[in-house]
Amino acid sequence: MMSATGQAWDAAGHMVLDEIAWTQMKPAARAEASKLVAALDASFNDQRPYNFITSGAWMDDMRGLGKDYHWGKLHYIDIPWTADGKEMKFPPAPHVLSGVDDNLKALRDAATPPAQRTEALGMLIHFIGDLHQPLHVTERNYDRGGNSYLIAGVPFSDLAQRQNSNLHTFWDKAFRFDGVDGRIVETWIAPTLTERPGAPGEGIIAEEAKKIMAEFPRKKLPELATPDDATAWAQQTHTVGCLHAYPAGDPPPNTEVRALEPAFVHESHAIANRQLALAGYRLADLLNSLFAP
Repeated sequence: MMSATGQAWDAAGHMVLDEIAWTQMKPAARAEASKLVAALDASFNDQRPYNFITSGAWMDDMRGLGKDYHWGKLHYIDIPWTADGKEMKFPPAPHVLSGVDDNLKALRDAATPPAQRTEALGMLIHFIGDLHQPLHVTERNYDRGGNSYLIAGVPFSDLAQRQNSNLHTFWDKAFRFDGVDGRIVETWIAPTLTERPGAPGEGIIAEEAKKIMAEFPRKKLPELATPDDATAWAQQTHTVGCLHAYPAGDPPPNTEVRALEPAFVHESHAIANRQLALAGYRLADLLNSLFAP
């Protein structure tokens, strides 16, 4: 089972896919979503009200509750790895799919109280992002989605992550790392908590979202033909996880550290950005169907 502390995409990744979604949302969907997320508990957001772009980080911000954070199991689903990624055994709920379903039901029910609708939207936005991080829907040899797969060679800016890094942590940030000229490099620096965008279209988050959309426009993503079905999205992401999320060869024992190769990081960088594009477009389509049918 994945550790309750495991995250899917870091805060910057969630904000990038939210920015992609925002560009695709209809005015009515933007208005309703913005109204709801503005009421999210901002205790762990430097007391600043959330906007749509920063709302994707709310669930992970709430981990500041410590032992009182009760939603850890809803961020992932442990689907066992297979060589071709086609045979899938889904574990029983609770998991990210049940989290998506429960919050969709709350948002579709006109009788849901406003406060519950706010929380349901905050969770839904985050969980749609989680569904597209390959190691949040894949585990290999009970490695807790790569949390037990120890790695080296990635220059994480945070010293603690550099010293205790694992494959899951790498995939949370793979969209920001690349293999260039035989080296692994961080291509851009994520904004700190106080540097988060104050509105859509601002800062490095908007810049990177534009780059991803230019590289992966809708017409280049045939997976978007899949209906609004979170289970189908999880299946697609799981196949990506099986085929691409692990370095070639057998995984090392839990005590062995494997250095990632620049070529693997380069491939992962492109895959991660593609997954962020898919997540953003799908989130926009889902919210348009909810709030601007």
